[in-house]
Amino acid sequence: MNSAPGLSFELESAKASDFEDLLALRLRAMRASLEQIGRYDEERARERLAANWAPEHTRHIVVDGHRIGFVVLKRLSHVMRLNHLYIDPPAQRRGIGGRVLEWACTEADRAQLPIELCAIKGSAANGFYLSHGFVEIGEGEWDVDYVRMPRGPGIRAVRALWAAIEARDWAGARALLRDDLEVRWWTSGERYEGAGAYIEVNARYPEGWTTHLLEVSRLDDGRVLSLVRVDHGSTTCFATSIFRIDDERIAGIDEYRATVEAPPAWRAEAHPPGLPGRGTFDPRIDPRAAQR
Repeated sequence: MNSAPGLSFELESAKASDFEDLLALRLRAMRASLEQIGRYDEERARERLAANWAPEHTRHIVVDGHRIGFVVLKRLSHVMRLNHLYIDPPAQRRGIGGRVLEWACTEADRAQLPIELCAIKGSAANGFYLSHGFVEIGEGEWDVDYVRMPRGPGIRAVRALWAAIEARDWAGARALLRDDLEVRWWTSGERYEGAGAYIEVNARYPEGWTTHLLEVSRLDDGRVLSLVRVDHGSTTCFATSIFRIDDERIAGIDEYRATVEAPPAWRAEAHPPGLPGRGTFDPRIDPRAAQR
């Protein structure tokens, strides 16, 4: 049993005879996104599911005794492969798909293996996987390839810290820090010594802000880097933080912040001379963003 407030599901083993039922469920789950990009083809869908059909790696997603989806997770020698994850349309948008994906990621973390998958280009699944920490590593004619590296205690501590800060859970945040924490905010030239000082300055920050975790990754030297977007009223800034981890707790933070602002006049012209490839985008729209 897997549970969360107001939500519970079970994973049950599939049998070879379930193929047709799961194919029908896959077609229902994928139809809207495939039709949107002009690729709905029942025969192609049958071929794709049959190509790697493995009932021993397939689990029904069951809620209140009813199958509402299925997931296929294979463990290979060097990686775990998420071949399929589908939720029946009537059961979508309830957070179940995200919880099942978290289960798959936990299995990969337990084995300390990367987890890889692919998603159809143009489908909403791409944003879904990006928001759960997957990184695009390539693409084919129709699909985008993603991977998520296994998380060690350092990455878990940093993710937990941002979650606690967003929740204003100052006691929970304090428990993730070493007493002798050292913090440097480079863009403002501020320094905070001790976990208590860091918690106090964050707790006093004028209210009205939200944080959106965009990326967390482990550096080769063992430090952890995070990228967070902070929205506060009409102001948006990005915080790039580098964490030192000691005994599964955060011992040091070096943070660099940049506020979103309009480009200078010389780059804001419709067609700046010598910059033919220039374009613009909204930095607040990022499929990786997950509020913590």
